[in-house]
Amino acid sequence: MSQLIELTYVSEPAQNMSFLGLMRLLYHSYSKNQALGITGALIYENNQFGQVIEGLEKDIEALWQKIQKDSRHKNVRLIEAKSISERSFSKWTMVFQGSEEVAKTLPEVTAAIEDVEFPMGHPLLIALRGA
Repeated sequence: MSQLIELTYVSEPAQNMSFLGLMRLLYHSYSKNQALGITGALIYENNQFGQVIEGLEKDIEALWQKIQKDSRHKNVRLIEAKSISERSFSKWTMVFQGSEEVAKTLPEVTAAIEDVEFPMGHPLLIALRGA
């Protein structure tokens, strides 16, 4: 049986992200991650992405390989990868400015943009915000 892992990384978009681009990213990421049983969170702020992905080791490793090769990202940097006994995120979530507007436009992904509680001192928040 494959074990659960959590992988955290930061990157920058290769091009400026428009609101429509963020909506597309949200829709496709939400659909794919939900189908694979991947949970976690994607934060977009200050023209930088930060993501935590959780799931079975084989699924996370395959997704990580795709992320590193994805031409829509640049300066992809692994923050942390670790085995976990349980998930910190019950679903896949995206956090960014304007998310309320996306909820109106794409009601099928509203669950992905509800407020998320990050564990205190999570490496992603430290990497993105220097907190």
